[in-house]
Amino acid sequence: MTTTTRRNRAETERRLVDVALDLIQSNGVLAGLNLREVAEGAGVNRANIYHYFGSRRELLRAGITRRFEAMAEYVAADRRGLSFVERRLRAFQSSATIHDSHLRALLVIDGDDTIDPMPRYEELLSRLRQDVIDGDIDRAHDLEALQVALSALLRGYRIFREQYAKRIDTDADDLDQRVAEIVRTWLEAMAGPPAASQRDEGS
Repeated sequence: MTTTTRRNRAETERRLVDVALDLIQSNGVLAGLNLREVAEGAGVNRANIYHYFGSRRELLRAGITRRFEAMAEYVAADRRGLSFVERRLRAFQSSATIHDSHLRALLVIDGDDTIDPMPRYEELLSRLRQDVIDGDIDRAHDLEALQVALSALLRGYRIFREQYAKRIDTDADDLDQRVAEIVRTWLEAMAGPPAASQRDEGS
């Protein structure tokens, strides 16, 4: 394969992914991804999608991977040097994960049992271990469960954010601030031992 051919293929793949993600964002994740519209939007034949990606699911996977990696690099740079609490609050308050969470949920609904709900899990778990060393998290806490809980809170809230706000008759920005205060209290409490450990010590 020549350099020009590789460059053309990469450009076509990029256009297909961009169009697919734009369609999902404008039509909603459950509206279905019309591959004919994707091909037309990218200016290629529909057969190119199957040639480059093999399936609709793989096209979505490629989109999720590329968008997440770009987002993760930006987020990591933005939070470097922050404490555990401030780093996690920034993650909670950032809108960067909204689209990623919706797309991952779409693949799960589509029957994909291999989708990773916690990308960069090992890296994030390692960071929590460093937070223990730094004194931001008590060493008695279950770090694996903590990472799952943090991921579930962030992704679940981002998926239903607008609906939560509507349900309690407020706007999403107001709800973000109110929930962030609850999250801050929870995160700050991680510096102390788990409640079970405190009970054991008192008995």
